[in-house]
Amino acid sequence: MMAANRFHPFKLMAGISWIVLLIATSGSVFAVDPPFLGVELTIPSETVPPGGMLQLKVQITEPKPISKGGQKSRFQAKFLSQPQGIALFSPDGDASGTAVLSKGAAQFSLSSPLLSMGMNIDYPIMTIAIPVKATAKIGDSAPLTLDPSLSRWVDPAGQDYPVVLTDGVVTVGGTLSISDIIPGGGLVPKGTTIAIRGVGFQPDSIVQVNESIPDTQTYIGPTEIDVTLGADIDMTSRRIRVRNPSSNERAVYYSYQRTSDMGLSKHVLVAATVPLFSQSTWKVAYFRPVLNGAQFSGLSVENPTAQPVKIKMQLFNSGGTLLKTRNVKLLPSKRYTRDLAEVFIGVVAGNGTSVKVTSPVAIPMLGLLGDDTLGTVDPVDPSPTL
Repeated sequence: MMAANRFHPFKLMAGISWIVLLIATSGSVFAVDPPFLGVELTIPSETVPPGGMLQLKVQITEPKPISKGGQKSRFQAKFLSQPQGIALFSPDGDASGTAVLSKGAAQFSLSSPLLSMGMNIDYPIMTIAIPVKATAKIGDSAPLTLDPSLSRWVDPAGQDYPVVLTDGVVTVGGTLSISDIIPGGGLVPKGTTIAIRGVGFQPDSIVQVNESIPDTQTYIGPTEIDVTLGADIDMTSRRIRVRNPSSNERAVYYSYQRTSDMGLSKHVLVAATVPLFSQSTWKVAYFRPVLNGAQFSGLSVENPTAQPVKIKMQLFNSGGTLLKTRNVKLLPSKRYTRDLAEVFIGVVAGNGTSVKVTSPVAIPMLGLLGDDTLGTVDPVDPSPTL
C-alpha cells in the first residue's frame, strides 16, 4: 500500500524540486519528500479574552542560520489596540533590529552577526504584544499574517532563502491571558519576586517557568500571581505558562524587558520605530552617522535598570574635534530614540563625523539608518572603537 505524497504549493513556488524517495519496509512502500532548504515561518493561532494580551509569535519550523531578515506582519482588527511591546529572540543574544509601526502592521529589519537567529525552534524569532480591548466581543476574529511581498531572509553566504509563510488567526474567547512579566529580562537572583500579570488567574492556577515549577507561588488576585525561583535565572526569553485546572485553559508568554519611550522624536519615521536591542550592553560605544539625500542616522539607548542613568552623547568631526555634547537623564525602564539632528541641534551629524555614547553603567545601545523615501529604518550595531 502506497502513502500519498504531501502537496506543498508554497515549496513548488519557491522553486524547490520534489524528489520522491521510495522506501520498502516489510513489503510496504512510502513516499517521502526531502527537507525544505529554505526558511519556514509561522504565526500560531491564538485565543485571547476581552481585556487580555495577544502575544503574536513568529516562529521558525526548522533551525536555519539567518544573517539578516526583513518581514512585514499585519494584525489589523477593530478589537486590537496599539502594540505595547516587541521582542526579538536569538540563542546567542546577538540579534538586533527595528520595527516600523503603521496602522495594524509592523515592518521588521533584523540583523544577526553571529548567525544565531533562527537556530532555536523552541522560541519565536520575534513577538508583538497587542492588547485586546475590553469591549471585544466573544467570537470576533482577525487574521495574523506575514506579508510575502515584504519578506526577505538571508543565509550566511548572503543569499536569499526560499521562504514559506503560514498565517494564523486571533479569536476573542476564553478567560485566561498573560500580559507582562516583571522583571521580564536580565539576571534575577534566586528568591526574587517575579510578578506574572494578566487576566483570569485563579487561586489554583499552575505556573511554569520554562519546564520548572516555581519554589513559591502566591495568588495576588485574578490579574497577578507572584512566584520565586530557587536559583538565579536570566529572565530574557523565558517561556511562562499558566494553566487553570478547572477549565484546562492554558496561556503561554515569552518574557522580555519591556520599556517605553521617553518622549517621541519629531521625525515621523523615527517616532514610528521601535528599536530591538541585542543582549549586548555598553558603557562606551561609537557610531558613524550617514546623511545622504533621504538617508539619515538616528540613535537609541535603553535603561533596563531601576535607577536613572545619565547618558553623554558627543559628536566629533573627521579630525577628532568635539563639535557638540548632549546629556540625557534616562529614566528607569525607558528608552530614548531620536534622529541625530535632534540630538545635536545646530550641528550637522553627517558623513565623516562620529558619535561617542558614554554611560556610567552598561546599557543597550543601537544606531538607526533611516530612509524617508523608502520608509525604512535599519539597525546599526554599536562599535567598541572608531
